[in-house]
Amino acid sequence: MSAIDSPQEQRSESELGGLLTGRSTGAGPSVSESRATRFLPPILFASALALAAWTVLASLPDAPQALDADPGFYLHYMRRIRADGLSAFPALFDEWNTDMDSWICPPPSRIGYIVVSALWGAVFGTNAVVLQYLSIAAYLANAIVNYLFARRHFGEPAAVCIGVLWTFSPLMMGLSRLALTDSFIALCMCLTTWLFLEVVDRPESRARRILFMAALGFTVLTKELSALLVIPYATFVLIERFWRREPMNLVKFALTFAIPGIVILPIFVVAAGGASPLLQTTRIVLESPSTNRYAILLGSGPWFRYLIDFFCLSPITMLLGIGGFSLFVTRLRAGEYDRRLMLMATIAVCLLFAFSFFTKNVRYAVLLELPIRIFAAWVLIEMVKAKSAVRSAVLCGVAIALLCWLDWRMFEVYWVDGRGYDPVTQALLRARHIVPVRPP
Repeated sequence: MSAIDSPQEQRSESELGGLLTGRSTGAGPSVSESRATRFLPPILFASALALAAWTVLASLPDAPQALDADPGFYLHYMRRIRADGLSAFPALFDEWNTDMDSWICPPPSRIGYIVVSALWGAVFGTNAVVLQYLSIAAYLANAIVNYLFARRHFGEPAAVCIGVLWTFSPLMMGLSRLALTDSFIALCMCLTTWLFLEVVDRPESRARRILFMAALGFTVLTKELSALLVIPYATFVLIERFWRREPMNLVKFALTFAIPGIVILPIFVVAAGGASPLLQTTRIVLESPSTNRYAILLGSGPWFRYLIDFFCLSPITMLLGIGGFSLFVTRLRAGEYDRRLMLMATIAVCLLFAFSFFTKNVRYAVLLELPIRIFAAWVLIEMVKAKSAVRSAVLCGVAIALLCWLDWRMFEVYWVDGRGYDPVTQALLRARHIVPVRPP
């Protein structure tokens, strides 16, 4: 039976063995069992989310604000838009373009984030702590989004495994403490990815297509390089159309990818004060890493530098993720195809390739946490399958709890005790004592 059958059509020898496909045992559950199955997973996820939120909030007073770096620029942008409105954008572009010292910091082209931060500041105030709380809010919202969509596409209680593993990602927990855009961008990219899966499942739905296009456009407005998401999305459509022979309308999908760009381009031009300032900003953004000493020393290297960073952050989860990817490929060669896992695999492979041409910083690859955690949960569930569903559930729960504890320890070691700010490879290797903390 195909792995993409609906949960209602799939059956399995073990309840846990079919978690990620929504399979159920043949025997009909009692009323009490049905209620437990329905309410227990959301309660477990909510409890894990509350614990993660408390952990992050408790560590917030010790989080570095780094107002002399990127957070200072975001704070400046927030205050200017809050005070002068959207008409301040051309002046911000001009200031950034003419100040060479600013080129190592983020440009004002992060329009989506800047506008949201200004609206956030209108309610809570305009200071660095408020920006940190915006990051935390985006992190918590992202965890909920991932859980709800995992619940929709993978079923319960598989969504708990995916949602809890993602929530306790030390990378996401750590970035949520900082006045940076990474948590917010991660939310936009994850939501866009889930909405794309919705479109693929029902290509005829105009509402789903519009929602996806709006999300994609806003994500690119939030960070320009998010346009690279089109690469795995388009690749996946081609896989579905020419390999799986699914009735994908390539013209419609091409328009779906192109229309957000057509809509947001005038927004960029108006915000920059014209096409010339926008082209100048684009040129500086693309060329500055080659002259940025920080980027050269700490962000160069081969494509697998991202894998090393993820290994340093979550070694066991990363091993499970690679194991899950390998198992997926093995079953794919045997003729078993899972649309959801294929999308995650396509995203991982394509983004690793695309990001290899830019500065290597794991902050830029936060979306990869989603496929890593999904593949890790999937292979873990496959490993603990047993004839007894209760025994399997206990083993899976213990394993998830252990992985979360290990991730929490790395969060404490690097982000809290080490007052981590930018998770570059050298800093992560020092935190793991792989290289000397101080040169000998």
